[in-house]
Amino acid sequence: MSENMDSELLDDIDGMAAFWLVTLNAADCTPESRFAFDAWKRESPAHEDAYLRVKRGNDYLDRFMATPEFQDRIELARNRTRPSIAKRVFAGPYIGWAMAASVLFAVMSIGFFGPSQTNVDQNSILVAKTPIDRNVEVFETKVGERSTVTLADGSVVTINTNSKIEVNYSPETREIHLLWGQGYFEVAKDINRPFVVVAQGKRVVALGTVFDVRFDSNNEIQVTLVEGRVKIDDVALDLKVAESGVKLIANATVELNPGERLIAKTNAESVVVKTDTIEETSWRKGYLVFRERTLGDVVIEMNRYSSQKLVIDSDTRVAALLVSGVFNTGGPPSDFVDALEAMHPLEAKRSGENELKLVWKN
Repeated sequence: MSENMDSELLDDIDGMAAFWLVTLNAADCTPESRFAFDAWKRESPAHEDAYLRVKRGNDYLDRFMATPEFQDRIELARNRTRPSIAKRVFAGPYIGWAMAASVLFAVMSIGFFGPSQTNVDQNSILVAKTPIDRNVEVFETKVGERSTVTLADGSVVTINTNSKIEVNYSPETREIHLLWGQGYFEVAKDINRPFVVVAQGKRVVALGTVFDVRFDSNNEIQVTLVEGRVKIDDVALDLKVAESGVKLIANATVELNPGERLIAKTNAESVVVKTDTIEETSWRKGYLVFRERTLGDVVIEMNRYSSQKLVIDSDTRVAALLVSGVFNTGGPPSDFVDALEAMHPLEAKRSGENELKLVWKN
């Protein structure tokens, strides 16, 4: 075996099992490697148990990720670090270890892919019971919590971590104020009462629609349309005018098509982009999907779900690392950090009572 193998991973039985799973499935696996694997397996019954456990987890992921819903949308966890990325970060034997660590992380996270995908301690289900003729209610989640609220008209709102909404229903109106955070709205049809979500001065008007609204602390509003149609009022719209420049229209109305996302900032132009709605709304199932996102962006997202924060070192190489994968929002940050350390030349150092700093491992 290479002298560059990570000693901590070598000392871990599951880590070794993941390494052997990758090695045995490699096209260039040699008879010597298979002989060495057999010898390792015979050293202890625990070794064979670990290998079978890792293999079962990896096989389950293969079947899960091959389902039509997720086909071609998210990569298998064992292939999160693709060769094109790995070559920019690792050399030689590190690639094999990154793959092994990906398989191991898939097994560590298998619980949220299986039947108990929702952490019942973090996800609550509520029913709005106030009479519809005078219905003003407030719903709020703490960091790491999700809540599903069924409103008086049958509409359903899923509220993400650290979010707050105010519901104002009357016989004439259905209006929700997203004070901060993120909500996923499944709107019951009522042609006589449009369903309106207000966030930072923007009005999202829907009829029989499924959409997601996010209001960040940087005053950025994002609206993602999953199905149906919505229109957003009071938007500073960024229109391309030939090749000569950009025309800015204030107080415009934007209509979205399914699979589109509006990104609007205070006192700045807005843009509409194509998006993958399954990935964008995966937080409802308790996980996040990243596809070649910078570590800096990934950490911002992961920090939304935990009171223990990750901090990026000032070394620009750290924030610029590309990350692809599926990560559990309900697990401790240490699981996420362990996966990063196994796949990338990084290490975590405690920088405060509830802070871990990610630094380049020399």
